[in-house]
Amino acid sequence: MKENPEKKENSELLKELNYYKASYEELKLIMDATFDQITITDGKGILLKVSKNCEEVFGISESEMIGHSVYYLDKKGVFTPSITAEVLKKKEQVTIIQKTGSNRRLLVVGAPIFNKDGKIVRVINISKDVTEFENLKKQLEESELLLDWYRNEIKKNEVKTKDIIVGNSKAMKDIIGMIEHICNMDTTVILLGETGVGKSYMAKIIHKIGKMRAEPFVQINCGAIPENLIESELFGYEEGAFTGANKKGKKGLLEVAGKGTIFLDEIGELPMQTQVKLLHVLQERQAYRIGGTEPFDIKARIISATNKDLKKLVKEGKFREDLYYRLNIVPINIPALRERKEDIPMFIKHFLSKYNQKYNLSKQISLKAYKILTAYSWPGNIRELENTIERLVVTIDDEIIEEDHIPEITSNIPKYIYELDESMSLKMATEEFEKQIILKALEKYKTTRKAAEVLQIDQSTVVKKMKKYKE
Repeated sequence: MKENPEKKENSELLKELNYYKASYEELKLIMDATFDQITITDGKGILLKVSKNCEEVFGISESEMIGHSVYYLDKKGVFTPSITAEVLKKKEQVTIIQKTGSNRRLLVVGAPIFNKDGKIVRVINISKDVTEFENLKKQLEESELLLDWYRNEIKKNEVKTKDIIVGNSKAMKDIIGMIEHICNMDTTVILLGETGVGKSYMAKIIHKIGKMRAEPFVQINCGAIPENLIESELFGYEEGAFTGANKKGKKGLLEVAGKGTIFLDEIGELPMQTQVKLLHVLQERQAYRIGGTEPFDIKARIISATNKDLKKLVKEGKFREDLYYRLNIVPINIPALRERKEDIPMFIKHFLSKYNQKYNLSKQISLKAYKILTAYSWPGNIRELENTIERLVVTIDDEIIEEDHIPEITSNIPKYIYELDESMSLKMATEEFEKQIILKALEKYKTTRKAAEVLQIDQSTVVKKMKKYKE
């Protein structure tokens, strides 16, 4: 029996249909199994197929995407920009970063498929979710910025000995050499010197160039705190230790300093009772809060300072001898400014620049005024010099600071110091010097007899010179 041609044709169509169905299902299975997002559109940008994981990334269901135009979905904010639109426009493969409605970022590659007439019939897009990568990249960039900030902060806070403003005199260079030697050693240091020589500044330098520079620097002026409060400030107290105490108790500065530095300024003013407790701290490296029964460890380096003669105080019974020797392990004597006059010009320049910058000014100092400032003995040392420069910068209206602006200093300096110049002969300079000495002696001792006695010359000579120089 001969086979029906129509039936045979239907069978072939069914077989072909089943093949395409199986191929579609295989393609769909592959698309759904991949980690990437795959979309296929026709030549007009209508979505034909999407992989299952597109739902999560684009924020809408598969059914809401298939059959819709990419232009519509772009306008709706499902994804933007549309890569299919770009491929159709440029007629070539395109790669872009695409943002989706679910706030994801995709790296998308779109490729066109052409028919034999060169017309685009399909656009296949493969996307990789790079949101986490972008977030990680952003976090990395932020971490790098933060790291740079920390580096800069550390660099700003790190004091290098070559940048320290202390002076060029041999005495100060020797002190800096000593500080460099002991800065990383946990040893007790005492700074000695007159008021205003820079003891607290030096203590900060020791801390900042040492390995514990990132730890706290805690300063307490032992002479500025009432005797009944000094112990609670240093050692802290427990809850209810005394009337008026904080209900939660309080850490003392020795505890607050942690592994950093505790700077005890004016240590010579410390009350005797507190001296005993400080001696225990130095010996045992432990202390008790007021009202406490459990000790806490002292990990901070202890630096002290005084402008008093501690040996004399020990003899007078005002300072414990055992505490003196405990504090005096590394004594550093900071000389007065009058003993290192070669450092004065550097300080003048530094403070003038500092306060010009602070007050947005551009004051200068005349040569004569400069000579007077460098010749002055500065009984208040660096502190007095700094205060004087700041006062001159803010109070003098003129751009140039002259000797007339500092009469209280000029009156203490012989004129020959600031009036000498290269054109003055030796005879003129000698006469000027003699004149200043005699007039100064007369001003101080009032009578020609006393002035002659002090100057070890005849009274008649003083009278004669006085008449000459007062003419």
